[in-house]
Amino acid sequence: MLSVFLMIFLLYSCTSPTGTNEGNKTNEVTITIDREGAQRNASFVAVQDGLEGTWKELTGSNGTYEYKVNDSAGVYSIVAVDEDTHSDHFHTRLFHGTLAEAKTVNFEFDYDKSADFAKLNITVPESYANAAVSVFFLKHEAPYNIPQDGKTVVKLPKGSGELVVVIHDLDTQAATKVYIDRAFSFQGDKSLTIEESKLKSFGKEIKGGDSEITYYWVLSKTLVPGSVISNMKIPDEEVKSSDRYMAEYLQWGEPFINWWKVTKEGIPITVTDGIKTLESAASTISATGTESELPKVTLNRYESPITEYDVKYYNFDISKRIETDPSPVGTHFITVTPGYLEKTDYVYTFPKITLDNWKSTYNPVANYVVQTLKICLSPNTIDGINSLTPGIEWTVFLSDLVGSTM
Repeated sequence: MLSVFLMIFLLYSCTSPTGTNEGNKTNEVTITIDREGAQRNASFVAVQDGLEGTWKELTGSNGTYEYKVNDSAGVYSIVAVDEDTHSDHFHTRLFHGTLAEAKTVNFEFDYDKSADFAKLNITVPESYANAAVSVFFLKHEAPYNIPQDGKTVVKLPKGSGELVVVIHDLDTQAATKVYIDRAFSFQGDKSLTIEESKLKSFGKEIKGGDSEITYYWVLSKTLVPGSVISNMKIPDEEVKSSDRYMAEYLQWGEPFINWWKVTKEGIPITVTDGIKTLESAASTISATGTESELPKVTLNRYESPITEYDVKYYNFDISKRIETDPSPVGTHFITVTPGYLEKTDYVYTFPKITLDNWKSTYNPVANYVVQTLKICLSPNTIDGINSLTPGIEWTVFLSDLVGSTM
């Protein structure tokens, strides 16, 4: 959830790609197309009921699609394709799972600034005219902007939610004051003048626990990264009962490890035993090939080494090599749950889709490469993870397959 969002979305959903639907006890799946908080329909969305069902294209509204799964085992698949607005490039996401594991799927795509973003003109009080300004709204960050004559312009996603503006000392970059608008509606270019009386002092710094952890504010749909505010708490007079904190631990290397835990009061956290010693899971993908010229990937069932943590999903890319470029380019990103893989004996085959609006160019290349594998482990459910309820914790660790032998 870098700021947490920067890390999450650059790696394509280090948290789960599904959204929150903990209370949904029906067979209905809700699909959301998200662009750092701005929601707009994708170029193509289709679903499959069961393992062998006919694919059906869906029609969405403002980035939201709904579908009822009728398969007796609750198995379903979703594909979403988004074409770039000003080019012939496209991005493809697939989710394969069961109703028991997830009922809301959130696909993150790149945003188009001309369609999804607008300009916010901010004027800060005269006494802060020489300060730096960081702005957080929905899933987007605009850090360390330098006002000119007390004014600065940032581009933010269109939508409604909590807007957070942090004032920094220009020399030290230390956060000094914060402005919070709990009901900020932003559907187009807009101006905001911040009154000095609306700027609040931060709460106390969260100290203790593991020193490598940073703490984020969770204000409904908006996260404020602890690295920007020195792990300081929400101002006492601004706290709402729904506010939470999310602890994040990052460990660079092989594998690359993310770990999160949500708390209510912002208490110091210690990383769960076994997280820091996770080893590469590159051998989990044991073979790659094709079937009818479409990717076929064989996985070994991963056994979690962490007490009470189970596998929630596997995520891997299908990438293609472009001429002599040594770095393959990811074209398709696939998330598949253990419940789905149990039905296929842990063999994943890219679906053959023949719908009228499915272009042949949407299919991956036959001479593909899988570069990375991410595995999510947690004692909680996918929907529980995405609810960000206090006490929820999970890890996602990334293994490099290009440098390994499968």
